[in-house]
Amino acid sequence: MSMKPAMPMPMLRIERMMASISRLRLARFHILLGGGEGSGRRGFVVPAAGFAYLAAKYSALTYPFMAKRLLLPLVGLYILYLAGGLALAYVEVIDRVYFFPGFAIKRPMPDKSTFAPDGPLVQYRPDGTALSRRIVPQGAGFTIQLDTLHHPTDSLTCFVQETGLTFRFPRHAFPAAEAAEYPAPEKMLVVSDIEGNFKGLQLILQGAGVTDAQARWRFGRGHLVFVGDLFDRGLQVTECLWLLYKLEHEAAQAGGKVHFILGNHEVMNLTGHYKYLRRKYRKNADSLGVEYARWYAPDTELGRWLRTKNVVERIGPTLFVHGGLSPEAAALRLPLPALNDLTRRSLDAPDTTGRNAAEKLARNPKLSPDWYRGLAQEDAPATHVAAVLRQYGARRLVIAHTPVEQITPLYDGQVVAIDLPHQETTGQGLMQALWIESGKFSVVDNQGRKRAL
Repeated sequence: MSMKPAMPMPMLRIERMMASISRLRLARFHILLGGGEGSGRRGFVVPAAGFAYLAAKYSALTYPFMAKRLLLPLVGLYILYLAGGLALAYVEVIDRVYFFPGFAIKRPMPDKSTFAPDGPLVQYRPDGTALSRRIVPQGAGFTIQLDTLHHPTDSLTCFVQETGLTFRFPRHAFPAAEAAEYPAPEKMLVVSDIEGNFKGLQLILQGAGVTDAQARWRFGRGHLVFVGDLFDRGLQVTECLWLLYKLEHEAAQAGGKVHFILGNHEVMNLTGHYKYLRRKYRKNADSLGVEYARWYAPDTELGRWLRTKNVVERIGPTLFVHGGLSPEAAALRLPLPALNDLTRRSLDAPDTTGRNAAEKLARNPKLSPDWYRGLAQEDAPATHVAAVLRQYGARRLVIAHTPVEQITPLYDGQVVAIDLPHQETTGQGLMQALWIESGKFSVVDNQGRKRAL
């Protein structure tokens, strides 16, 4: 008696479809469906459209006869999606519409920012004194204030136009290079990708108990970890930098610590790449008589300070890096201090083609620690993650750079992605960040509320 073979169930294809849907949700549509680094955070993708695309693809593979039945409804859904997206772009609710994976219609977004309060810009002179330049309010307009600083601890003043906050702080000494490894503190606040959003930064710092209403350190022996991208897109980059500079000094006096991990936008601004620079800074540079390329040069206070920072650090059992550690970076087998020195040297090195493999990797946008996206997009195998953690004596890796809608554990919790849409949520009065206390990970908001991750 012959047995008719049973029809195979399409479980494998269903699993693949669900994994793809999960991946779309994780990396946010503007990374996997187009855009990349230059994408804004106001794209438009109807979840049903993405689901329909995947459903059609896998249904056609599994049941070819279903493809014809699905075609007309899917075309209709696609047309509705495009019409809705274009309408929202026309009324300036969004700035782009994705019409196919990897391709988008982008509405021009004119940068209307202009000459506005800024600074201080502190440049050193050959005689050891420094000149501070500030753009400050005066009556109904602004004026440029110049001050000569004779002593290393002379105080500086920073005014934040958006919030009305003014804070004063001394210049302080800092090491030539930060340490790459630290013991774990009892508690840490971890935030990234502020991108010149001072209001959002102040919201989360105050709400989580790191600072008070006057932006003074109130975190005791706790650690604040900033995982890159304070620069670009926003209009209070200078103010955000000086705030972290100030808090670093205050934290050290209280037994705490501020960590500033360099992101790709810090590296870009230190190496002459200004693709995302707002018009305000070009106008301010013209008014101050100092071209923007000199704002963070080695003869400036912030330029010197930024060049002491790392691209990767281990704090207790946790690694922190803006982009991620690629297989190529791990293959170099460099200790953390050497990996940081490699990037630090590249900041002021000429961009030549005769560099060795390690130096080339430090400048490679696809592979360098400040740019690599393979972990956030789960392109790298789990064995690579395990090998990196083992190599550096860590149990977890915290990354930023690739946007996620919420703080997201990956690779069974071994990797945690934290690049949240802060620009969007600040307008709603909401900021969130990663909170680590006694080795446990949770999410904290600007009301101080915590939930386990």
